[in-house]
Amino acid sequence: MKKHLIYLGSRALGDCICAMPYLDLYSKKHKVEIHLLGDPNYGDLFDLSRLKGLFDKSYPNIKILSSEMNCEYEKIVELKFKFDKILQQSFAEALGFNNYSYIRPKMDSFKKERPIKNKYITFGVHSTFQMKYWNHPDGEKVQGESPYWNDLCRMFRKKTNLTPVCLSLDETFGVPPYFNGLPKKAVKKIGMPFEDVINYIEHSEFYIGLSSGMSWVAHALGKPVVMIANFTDDKNEFDLNINDYIRITNKDVCHSCFGEISKNTTFKGLKWDMCPKHQNTNRQFECHTSITPEYVFDKIKDWI
Repeated sequence: MKKHLIYLGSRALGDCICAMPYLDLYSKKHKVEIHLLGDPNYGDLFDLSRLKGLFDKSYPNIKILSSEMNCEYEKIVELKFKFDKILQQSFAEALGFNNYSYIRPKMDSFKKERPIKNKYITFGVHSTFQMKYWNHPDGEKVQGESPYWNDLCRMFRKKTNLTPVCLSLDETFGVPPYFNGLPKKAVKKIGMPFEDVINYIEHSEFYIGLSSGMSWVAHALGKPVVMIANFTDDKNEFDLNINDYIRITNKDVCHSCFGEISKNTTFKGLKWDMCPKHQNTNRQFECHTSITPEYVFDKIKDWI
């Protein structure tokens, strides 16, 4: 089988996962094996080689590489996306599929022994920009405490039989002066091998996250996902008609600015602490500071 080398114009975990279904269609249409590499120009945002072996059954003609192989390629493709497009749609059209419809990605199941006996939910607090975080009105003064997440975890412990489990690569993450920590009321699982993270998600009741890579992992594993995401368009991530997806937004405040402000820039050109319309004002990050734990809990009560 002939081979095409594709450079994914990102090193973001979610970008790679959401592109997989259309990479698969591309492989079948052109009858080629795809060798996929993260664009080295995007630094070490995420090492896509950590996904090696996690899609072998679902997408057998896609090989995720850690470096270029010494082989002959019929074609080399730079797969870039446009921020003003729906995320998966941008990849689809770049690959030549103009009649876009959403295809849920699939990640291979690696279910091992159940890690916690009682029922639990998993969640993740970290992401790639401060704007994506579930920010608190007191801003950087409380970021290390994650008070919104902590309050939500307290509600789960008091009002349900579900244990909140926080999955994270790092205890704290960010860029000065924003260092985001993990909630004290959660069971913290930090720095685990990726397959163990996947196992925790697979055995959980559902996953709560942001517009970030781990939400895509849970979605691709077939798990229900609650996504707190008010800075992107409602259709930017998953199909809103999916019955195991709850998107948490607040349209009464500034929202959905991300696609608009990033039309003429690149991922590398976006600053960590940007708030495009309300930088350094009392409305900074209001898209998410306006969403309270009580509001989230009420939206997902039917899943509890």
